[in-house]
Amino acid sequence: MHFSALFMLTFSANAQNNNVIEEVLVTAEKRSESLQDISQSVTALTEEELEIKNITDFVGLSAIAPGVTVAKNEGYKTIISIRGVGDETNQNAIAAPSVALHMDGVFIASKFSLRTDFIDLERIEVLRGPQGTLFGQNSTGGTINVISQKPSFDEVKGKADVSLGNYGLIKMRGAVNIPLSEKVATRMSLVSTDRNGFSKNILNGQDLDDADHYSFRSDWFVDLSETTTLRVFGQYFEADNNGAAMKGLDDTTPNPRRLAQDSDSVYKLSSEIIAGILDIELGFADLKILASIQEDDIYVSRDNDRHNFGDIHASGPLEGVPYIAAEYRPETSIVDTKTLEFNLISNEPINGNVDWIIGALYFDHKIANAIYEVKDVNNIKQISLMDGAFTPYTHAPICATEPFAGPCFAAYDAELGFVSEAYPSRESLSIYGQATYNAKEDLRYIFGLRYTEDSFSSDVTNFFGLQKYLIEDDIDETTGKFAIEHDLDDSTMVYASYTRGFKPGGSNLTFGWPEDDEQNFGAQPAPQLIFPLFESEIIDALEVGLKTDFLDGKMRANVSAFAYDYKNLQFQSTDPDVYRGGVANIPESEMSGLELELIGILSDSLSMDLRVSFLDTEITSDYEALDNIKSELYFFGEEPERYAQRENIAGNQLAKSPEFTSNFGIKYDGETKSGMPLRSTLEVVHRGDFQQRVFNNPFVDTVDSYTIVNLTTSLEINEDTGVDFMILNAADEDGVNSAMTDVFGVAGTGIELIPPRQLIFRIRKNY
Repeated sequence: MHFSALFMLTFSANAQNNNVIEEVLVTAEKRSESLQDISQSVTALTEEELEIKNITDFVGLSAIAPGVTVAKNEGYKTIISIRGVGDETNQNAIAAPSVALHMDGVFIASKFSLRTDFIDLERIEVLRGPQGTLFGQNSTGGTINVISQKPSFDEVKGKADVSLGNYGLIKMRGAVNIPLSEKVATRMSLVSTDRNGFSKNILNGQDLDDADHYSFRSDWFVDLSETTTLRVFGQYFEADNNGAAMKGLDDTTPNPRRLAQDSDSVYKLSSEIIAGILDIELGFADLKILASIQEDDIYVSRDNDRHNFGDIHASGPLEGVPYIAAEYRPETSIVDTKTLEFNLISNEPINGNVDWIIGALYFDHKIANAIYEVKDVNNIKQISLMDGAFTPYTHAPICATEPFAGPCFAAYDAELGFVSEAYPSRESLSIYGQATYNAKEDLRYIFGLRYTEDSFSSDVTNFFGLQKYLIEDDIDETTGKFAIEHDLDDSTMVYASYTRGFKPGGSNLTFGWPEDDEQNFGAQPAPQLIFPLFESEIIDALEVGLKTDFLDGKMRANVSAFAYDYKNLQFQSTDPDVYRGGVANIPESEMSGLELELIGILSDSLSMDLRVSFLDTEITSDYEALDNIKSELYFFGEEPERYAQRENIAGNQLAKSPEFTSNFGIKYDGETKSGMPLRSTLEVVHRGDFQQRVFNNPFVDTVDSYTIVNLTTSLEINEDTGVDFMILNAADEDGVNSAMTDVFGVAGTGIELIPPRQLIFRIRKNY
């Protein structure tokens, strides 16, 4: 068995003056409830905890909640895995993630939203396990709900801070709350970050892993009547960076934060959302209507082969793989999403003992994705093994049919490699309901169902403009939940649950030709491994748990054990037809685990928090797939030889499921001799090694473990002013966050590192 243990001992602001752990309210069941009263595994991180840990974006959540791994991917994407369930389809624009994201309850569809910074948060809720009833598709792993600070009618107040650090860091944050009248209040927030790169491309001198971005949020709250309120907010994020350092696996540059690549890197992202939330008190129930318009626009240019070809040598783990200089110049995506959701939440139980919620969600999701890859075949300074195989083509221009498409494809030069213009879209409608039957004062039964209809289409022109096709399909799925809750006493609950989650299928940008399709470049017949469509994922999960407060409220323990049956896992693979990769499905996988969360107040000045998770994952069905690293035959006419290189991946570990991860910390609250409040925290984080792909290739897939130490000291000068001193990654560990192997032809593998040692001074002011 493969085990992953996640130890987490961090120290948060749960110690109160009365020395009991405070109640934490969450909205994991679409209504405000105590964390201890819900029958599922939820980690809630308050604003203060996020500040103490310096968690400023989604990547910072890795290892903070049990079973959560956050991996940077492909230089401009973020993959979140919970209990081994994540997104292994990052190079497919229409494929959905496995962890759903919500902002103040609003469903966020775009993967690029995971690249934005946090701004003016109240808390973050991490729901572990399938959430197929109340949160629907894309939540097979779980759900993350980002809760922002809400405008209030109390008074004009605000906060601001400035952070200075090494690598030229200048970060500014500010928020102000303004009650404009007895009926209208607004809150404005701003975050700006400017920092030099953590890494450098020694070939062109470019700083990489830099930061130049800002966020702005405008939030309005209107009291329309005694029973009706309206909240409208807009949030905008923009990044204009050099891009990520993706160091090639065979890059011989000795310093891990130095690389040699012959292409410049560019990363630009704008992400915006405008949303409205209408709350109406009906007496017997509360009606909530949530609507949003979302848009993400990304532009990326990067070295696709991840090397300077003057430095490539024959030895190494990839010996024999033919290299061709390649870069994306550029890849662009525009993502437009519209959502509308209705929740009706009971206030008066039916017959006095049945609480209920019903709802419906509609969303429309459109993407315009263009990829232009340049292969420098004719440059005599670079290695060229194709020997003229790519000569100019004279096919008639082909144009995509979308009104916002790019220019038509014309005759392609030999310098142009993979070309794709894709216009995938997805439309979804679901209805759901959940009821809690209070059988006794200490016994409850929960029933939930959700029905989803999903349709998608892809209008694609790709690969030298030789193909243009339209793929359409429909999906429907029913998911649900059944749980039993039993109170052992006033402070202890045990529960057992069954839940089902699903992630919809979709279409591939490229796929293998049928064996009888005699076309293009003299390709030889070989069975298909990548097909036009891939199937939906389904997870059936069993979980048992205990939640208890003890030692007079000074200790809290939440324990859960789970087992998953995972059907049709979506992952990226390669077809025998060259340069044709895509998403396929692994029929059967399993995972099981154990998690513990322990919060304790040790004394008037010392508090603790321990989180532990054990995880075992395995592919249980026989399944043959072609690894792009091992299928080093890249020439047309060698398809049968490529097909012969497929392998059975049964027994392999699932991707991004660390075998051992730990986090240890302590928080001390005291004061200086002059009476100023002083807080010191120590945190030691260990993330174990994992496999970056389901192939478990020892040369490219094993991502090594790392251990980092974080130190923070905070001093409150007066009631309104404070300073923080932070040393992050104090030992300057060059840990690997993740790795990524290209599924389309090039087979380049690049690694991305965690941030190096950072020294940060921050001054805070409340007013």
